[in-house]
Amino acid sequence: MTDCLHTLFSAWGDPSPEARATKTDAAIGDTFYCADPNAPAPIHGRDDYLAYIQMFGDMAPGATARVVSISEKHGHARATVEFVINKHMSQFGQYFADIKDGKITRLIGFAGMGEPT
Repeated sequence: MTDCLHTLFSAWGDPSPEARATKTDAAIGDTFYCADPNAPAPIHGRDDYLAYIQMFGDMAPGATARVVSISEKHGHARATVEFVINKHMSQFGQYFADIKDGKITRLIGFAGMGEPT
């Protein structure tokens, strides 16, 4: 059920626009919605999402994202994602996904790991 999360985040660091689109298409549903902690507004649909991850690649060439942990329950998943900017800098985020028929329909992200303040 959660392969779609690995596929989606692998698109973030892919230098090829065609490969990013192929991976995104394999991972998201027709009614995809995403609230990413760095996006100024919610992302609706494939084209807006592809534009957003293109911006990530433009701002941090060579950066990658990978899912390092997933827990799932009843069509929902929580993923910890590591964003590697360069060999000396990375950060983690938490993403909550609704998954239907093996595709992500809604993705809500938070910066960090939810550390107590």
